[in-house]
Amino acid sequence: MPAVAAGGHTWRRSHRRRFRRRELAALASVFAVALLTLTVPGVTAASATTTPPATTPPAASPSAAAPLDQSGQTSGVAAVPTLAIVLFDGDVVLVGGRGFLPGQNVKIEATTEQLGGSASMKAGGDGRVLLGFQVPAGFAGKVSVTASQGTRTASGELTVGTPTPAPTPTITPSLPAGAPETTSKLDTAGKLSGLPWMSGVHPANELQPYLDFGTWRGRQVDLAHVFTVREQGWDPIVEPNWPVNDFASFPGKLVISQPLYPEGVGNNAECATGAYNDQWKRFGAFLVSKNRADTIVRIGWEFNGWFMYWHVDPDPTNWVKCFQNVASAIRSTDPDVKIDWTFNAHGSPVPDGGTPWPAYPGDEYVDYIGIDPYDMFPPSPDEATFDRQCNDPNGLCYAAGFAREHGKKLSVGEWGVTSCSGDPGGDNPLYIKKMWEAFVANKDVMGYESYYDDPMPNNVCSTILNGGVNPNSSAEYKKLWDAGV
Repeated sequence: MPAVAAGGHTWRRSHRRRFRRRELAALASVFAVALLTLTVPGVTAASATTTPPATTPPAASPSAAAPLDQSGQTSGVAAVPTLAIVLFDGDVVLVGGRGFLPGQNVKIEATTEQLGGSASMKAGGDGRVLLGFQVPAGFAGKVSVTASQGTRTASGELTVGTPTPAPTPTITPSLPAGAPETTSKLDTAGKLSGLPWMSGVHPANELQPYLDFGTWRGRQVDLAHVFTVREQGWDPIVEPNWPVNDFASFPGKLVISQPLYPEGVGNNAECATGAYNDQWKRFGAFLVSKNRADTIVRIGWEFNGWFMYWHVDPDPTNWVKCFQNVASAIRSTDPDVKIDWTFNAHGSPVPDGGTPWPAYPGDEYVDYIGIDPYDMFPPSPDEATFDRQCNDPNGLCYAAGFAREHGKKLSVGEWGVTSCSGDPGGDNPLYIKKMWEAFVANKDVMGYESYYDDPMPNNVCSTILNGGVNPNSSAEYKKLWDAGV
């Protein structure tokens, strides 16, 4: 995520609510303003979009002496600092403090039984501070806040919410709060398939199986998803003649999944320094030389699982900077390239927080918000299970809402039924049907999807071409994609 400067410090920007510039200026004229970043799972920085309700803090003792400021003069602020804590919009806790020495740092700490974080900011000229933070959806409990400046401390508590039943999931798209006035300018209509989005496949890394898949389903594929060799150093990654050369005659678009660095060669921290930028500039120049400047590049895909060697760390800082460096380097030699940020569905062991969103590198570095959902870990045997997973922060429908809010296109670079590997859903035509419905429901932001038609016996066994190992799912897919929208 990009950073914002507030109160003389750098804070990580939330992927949800943000101050509008006009409202920030209005608040800053009265208070020193900060956004609190909580580093323990489940809490993100946030701010109110209107002036908070008036709250009168306890009055300071009239006999207390006024404190001295840094120059030894009477500061004019109350001798005993106080806090006012209020709840705004159901999930934003606003903290207002007064009685601190102007221009000096105030440390603010917020904790619950399981969550917590801290920030430092300078008090305003009148000795006051204001900050806000967002609690997770459905949070219920006591929030304790302490503000300290040397020996001057103030604390308070606020009880937030009561447990409520989860709402009935839905895959019907709606415009999230704070959505931009403009949407993605990318033209992602399926010019070869005739679908509202680009539709593709990954059956192998040679051209003919892609053409065969299009013939079988009754619609040409708009894009071919390929992978580079990542165990042999930099050259086959940044100059991938195989497989790119085999697609010279392919009329559609390429999607290339790329690691952040070769296996056994790099790491997130070194990448964050820009050490690999020259390699990625080579890749951008390579795409241009092959007349594939408009390629979609999935940088460090499925980073939120331990199974990828380029996975994000519990603290996403280095990984985010690495992603930003890679995206910027490719764009420096190929301005037409499109960057895809893709996470693995269903769960996020990393980064801290249990969702992929703390590792979002920022809107300026991303063209597609991507997710790879398979019918596994866990599978979806019924509609209710699918809908619940789809709307989870690690799910497809949630990703669609995020894409819509940020003016991006949604991508589903890998998806499929699974008949082997861990916790598979088997030959499940319901999963095919629900995925199609999700694509159609979100066609306003749907950029592309690519079925992972894997015939390998010990991977995920998702193949549906000509029936494959999933004949019922194959028939459902062919029926839906052949009929179209």
